[in-house]
Amino acid sequence: MKKILSFLVLSFFALSMNAQNAFINGGFETWSGSLPVGWKTLSALGVNLSNVSKSTEANSGNYAVKIAGKKLMVPIAGMTSAPGLITNATLNVMGLAQLDMDNIDLTQLSNLLTDGTDLTEKPTKVSGYYSWNASAGNNEQFLIATLVISDLSGTREVIGMANFADIPEFNGSMKATYASFESEIMYLNPTAIPTELVFLALTMSTDSNATSFGYLLLDDVTMTTQIGLEKITNDKKTPLVIYPNPTNGEFRLNVKSNVEVSVYNQLGQVVIHPMNYSPNAKVSVKEKGVYYVRIKDANGTKTQKLIVK
Repeated sequence: MKKILSFLVLSFFALSMNAQNAFINGGFETWSGSLPVGWKTLSALGVNLSNVSKSTEANSGNYAVKIAGKKLMVPIAGMTSAPGLITNATLNVMGLAQLDMDNIDLTQLSNLLTDGTDLTEKPTKVSGYYSWNASAGNNEQFLIATLVISDLSGTREVIGMANFADIPEFNGSMKATYASFESEIMYLNPTAIPTELVFLALTMSTDSNATSFGYLLLDDVTMTTQIGLEKITNDKKTPLVIYPNPTNGEFRLNVKSNVEVSVYNQLGQVVIHPMNYSPNAKVSVKEKGVYYVRIKDANGTKTQKLIVK
């Protein structure tokens, strides 16, 4: 009987692996060994580097996934501790360890995170529930990130991203209860066809000598999709444009009516939160770098690249 039940469970998840536009086991109810079915973590030579485990402190159902950092017995690529991480993608661990996080290249990053969830529709947001349980001190944080990939041409391109990070007052706090998160995807190339979604949840410590780590509980992760591309209303003779671009920090938008504007860095982090923009108004970004300006009106959104010199 046990063999029959095992066969039925494995058959169910084999069929589920072919499903598209949805996370496999997003409620983290089914496990194989130390990992939830359909999810992966940092590992080397068959050993999990992150501390990922089953938790009975679930938002719904029986289980959630518990994610935490871990002190390494032997340093790997200069790291003495590993961050907590879980993802729906296959990871190139050594490649990730060598990334320059101050000058991150999204194409390079997408090549290190492969085989995410297949898409046949355009995802608009990723949602779920989390409980952030930091250890003592203010040296820990978490990040829930999403990358949308287009690979129709044979070259992987990051065409959209979203992230959700910890609220500062949660750092060093006592155990937090579950709260919902919702990450709206910002499209860098809204006309490209999405083929894959990569999701990861990460816990990090800024203390290189840390021996104890807080943890993140994650449960009920879902994605929302829509058919078709978002558009924004514009006069075809005067297409939406940021000027000057490149800029020394200040820029304007060529719009004829009020719109909502927000600015993000290359990691998808909010630099300027959504704000009302009036024609001819100035917007200022202080730090040099590459940014993405997201413009939204009643009919949809558009994103354009901004370079600050």
